[in-house]
Formats: sequence, structure tokens, C-alpha cells
Amino acid sequence: MYFQEWQNHKGYTLGAELEARIQDSSSLELKNYSSIIRERFSDEYKQKIHQEFLECMVEFVSPVCDTSFGVISELKKQISYLNDIIKDDDITIATSGSHSYKIDKLQHVNETRYDDFAKEYGILLSRFHICGFHIHVALESSVQAMRAYNFSLEYLPLFLALSANSPYFNGEDARLLSYRAKIFEQLPRAGQSSYFENFSKMKELYENMNKAGTVKSAKDIWWDVRVSPKFGTLEIRICDASSDFERLRLLIVLFQALSLFAQNQELKRIPHQILLQNRWNALRHGLDGVFQNNHTITTVREHFLDLVDRMEKSGIFSKLKTKDDIDALKELAYTDELAKKQIKVYAETKDFKEVEKLGIL
Repeated sequence: MYFQEWQNHKGYTLGAELEARIQDSSSLELKNYSSIIRERFSDEYKQKIHQEFLECMVEFVSPVCDTSFGVISELKKQISYLNDIIKDDDITIATSGSHSYKIDKLQHVNETRYDDFAKEYGILLSRFHICGFHIHVALESSVQAMRAYNFSLEYLPLFLALSANSPYFNGEDARLLSYRAKIFEQLPRAGQSSYFENFSKMKELYENMNKAGTVKSAKDIWWDVRVSPKFGTLEIRICDASSDFERLRLLIVLFQALSLFAQNQELKRIPHQILLQNRWNALRHGLDGVFQNNHTITTVREHFLDLVDRMEKSGIFSKLKTKDDIDALKELAYTDELAKKQIKVYAETKDFKEVEKLGIL
């Protein structure tokens, strides 16, 4: 299993992955169609648009980009390409943290890795029609990646609240703003991770699990944030997917800034139980959720605004040439979470189809 240190990489380049669902154009029900449409892809797009565990899902994968605008532009190109491929199939591509319709069982892709998943995790994956948005930030070395990893653990609830977009699942109101986060954490090696003293300690854990046959590669770890030595990046995986590309772009800007900011900050470890509670507060209450660290008790919203202010004063945004995004970032604190937009639409229409329309790409 490859899990090696690195150094002298180009730092703070960006990449992202956006998961989406294939749905019937008329009913917006899920369609098991990814293997069919993949056969039509050019070789170039087979490298960019991937299959996921379920036949009703695809994943758009950006190349390495220098800016958040570049990442979003690449994702939009892929979506446009796929929409052209399927224009005569009576299907559409849509995304959100979770599909709202009641589903009995879904078909997984016929591939050895996914067959093994189905055998191992059974019913946990039978309705795994959840979609996330993953962001990669390149770090110059594995030492820098570990600094950013440990520092980011405190701030993961901010990204969860800002992206929360899954209040409905399997025909029910989950009473949460991000039910996807709770679904995904049912799997082992998923959800909230822990602090590590250094890269060697993390490598030791990975190698021990590999020896036991628990994981075959580093990508079998599904924490909310993880170090990816293959790409020389830190990857945040906690965000719900959405069709709001400006929000997605700003999440990229925020994570890039946090990764650089972490390099010159003192790490103050927060007890694991408080990390878990902050995560819960964010997925349950969004930006209004209580946020606690070793010194203060505020809200997720206030902690987010404080972080942006601290990074602004430190000159982080100027160094990354994203200073023009500061006002838009702050505005997110006063904008309803996407989950609340879903809740409002359903309250007005009592129709999950109207909710699903919000996610069409």
C-alpha cells in the first residue's frame, strides 16, 4: 500500500470531486444507468467522469487547477459533456446530499471492488444514494499536510454547516440539515477522525490495517478529512453536494485558505467528544448550532466569521490572490443553508419532486 512522505511539491493547487445522481427526466426517480452511458464516453472523459458504487450515480473529477474558478469551470465542462451524451435518453443529472424519494433497493456497479463492498457492508450500502463534494488542496510536503490536517479538525463543522443539503431521505424528513453526514459515518473508517502526532503515526495506522486486510489502499479510509499521499494533498470530504456552484467555489476558497493558515498557527487540540458534538450541532442545526472549543462557546456562524476575520488579518487571502472572495464568504454566514431551501419548498408544495428539481445540473 502506498503511503509515503513527500516534499518540494507545488503547494496550494486545487482539485475537486462532485458526486451526482442519474434520474428519470419526468419522475426524477433514480435510474441505474451509469454503465450504459459510460460506454459512450471518449477516452478523455472516462478519466474525468467516474462510476460510483451505485449504477444510479456518477462522479465528476476536476484536474489540478490553480484557482477555484478553474475547478468549477472544469466540473461544468464535464456536466455539459454528459448532458449532451444523455440528451436523447430521458434522464437527467442532479445532485444534493441525499435523494428524497423512498427507495427499496438499488443496483451496485458490477466491479470486484464494489462487489466486495456489497458483501462486507450489506444493508448499509443498499440505499447509499448520497452525494458529497470533496476538495483537494496540494501541500508542499507531508509535514505541511499533517499540520493542515490536525488544524482542520476543529473547523470541519463549518464546512458541514455551510454545505448542508440533505434534510430528506427515503421519503422521510430526517429532522437534520445534513442526514448524509450521519449515513456515511455508519461505515467503519468514516466520519470524525483523530489527531496524529506526525505523518509516521498516521502511516503506521494505515499499514497495520493493511496488514489485517481491513484496507487495500489509502482510499479505503473515508474520514471527513484525510491526507492523500498519492496526490500530495489534504482532502476534505465532509461537504454535501449541491448544484450551487458559487457556494461550492467558496468552499474551495475557504479550505485552501485554512490549509495555508494552519502552517503558522499553534495547534490546540480539542477533546474528541467535543469534536463529535460540534459535528452533530452543525448537521442538526447548521450555522445556528452551538460551537465549543477549549476557550469559547459560540455558534457555528460566529466561529466561521471569526476564522475568516483572522485569516483576512493574517494576509492569507492576499497571498492566495483570493482577497476578492472575502465579502462573498462572509455573506454565506447570513444566507440560508441549502437544506433550509429544500425544507421551504417541501413545506409549500408537499411534493418531493419539487425538492429534487432544486438539484438538477
